[in-house]
Amino acid sequence: MDRIVALGQLMDYYGSVLTERKYHLVSQYVYEDLSLREISEREKISRQAVHDAVATAEAELQEMENRVGMIRKSRMILDILQELRGKTEDPELLDRLERIQRILEE
Repeated sequence: MDRIVALGQLMDYYGSVLTERKYHLVSQYVYEDLSLREISEREKISRQAVHDAVATAEAELQEMENRVGMIRKSRMILDILQELRGKTEDPELLDRLERIQRILEE
């Protein structure tokens, strides 16, 4: 998986554990697709400071995933939902499975 996409997923699940400053810098990098240099110019800090903040935040977020495993568990649940969809034609059950998937993907 692309590093930026993976970091975006980590941000979606665990971004709230970051300091406001790190969250702000990483959000620009992930969600606004800005380069480290663009962020450094916008924030009036060095490129190295942005790089360090992004790298530290990424390590913190990955550690949270290693401990909690919400992304891994969500993928497992989605796989099971897909398997169940293939085993039924019941429209009511298919609707419920779809609703569960939408909740997980929010």
